[in-house]
Amino acid sequence: MGNYAKGNRAFGFCDRCGFRYKLKELRTETVNLSRTNLRVCPVCWDPDQPQNMLGRIPVDDPQALRDPRPLGAISGRDLQAAYREDFSTGTAQTSPTRIDGWWASNGTLAWNEASQSLNLESTDSTGDPYIIRGYNGGEVVPDYLSINTSLYKYVVTQFTVNSYPLREAGDTFEGGFQGTLYWGTGTGQPPGIPDPISLSVQQRLMRSPYLLITQPSVGFSQVDKDMASTFKIVWDMTDNADWTGTVTTLRLDYFDARPGDLDAGDIDIDYIEVVAFHNLDL
Repeated sequence: MGNYAKGNRAFGFCDRCGFRYKLKELRTETVNLSRTNLRVCPVCWDPDQPQNMLGRIPVDDPQALRDPRPLGAISGRDLQAAYREDFSTGTAQTSPTRIDGWWASNGTLAWNEASQSLNLESTDSTGDPYIIRGYNGGEVVPDYLSINTSLYKYVVTQFTVNSYPLREAGDTFEGGFQGTLYWGTGTGQPPGIPDPISLSVQQRLMRSPYLLITQPSVGFSQVDKDMASTFKIVWDMTDNADWTGTVTTLRLDYFDARPGDLDAGDIDIDYIEVVAFHNLDL
């Protein structure tokens, strides 16, 4: 068959609505990429359903990365907390009396089953409570930790305040908040060898810089009780030259209270952990 005329002036009728249009304005309907015998006007024309084309074009949208490097890189990837205690059990121990290996000085320690936390309350006769694991004066306590300081650089704790200590003249630490971390690296030695456990606390334990909380309040005291009830402390030990070797003992001083202070503070410790990486925004 020969060529067709251009038909610039020819007209035709839409197979769907029946209205007259220029022939060149009519469009062929397609279904599943196949042309039909219908030619319709621009108003009646339906594009082919995109769902009919599923699987026709290969699509490769991989999600996994080859050899990924998550936060922490080799020193922190896939490493669990070197030590984490969320006090979900509250196991009581004796000689000395302690809970999950922790014992208190200048305060009373109890397990709060409802919140699965460790309750620390200052005693009004001594004040300045703290909790410690792995050291009990001159006695060897079989609760030593084993924290590789070359990998694990952050000590983190979170606690909820039940009763705020009053800020009073004579408090050792501003705002009644202490936030001091001590740690040690010694364990008991055989007879005849100097035992680091027998050293004084000052010799036995090293101290991190004093930490004053800045968020969400400037202090942990009665005057700031409307600011927050839950606090999180992060001790960054990455640049501390004394954070070295294998840490076997941790001591956490949460708040300051003077002897005889009846409003000395009461907290529930939610958890204590030592980790390789900590996101300061969390």
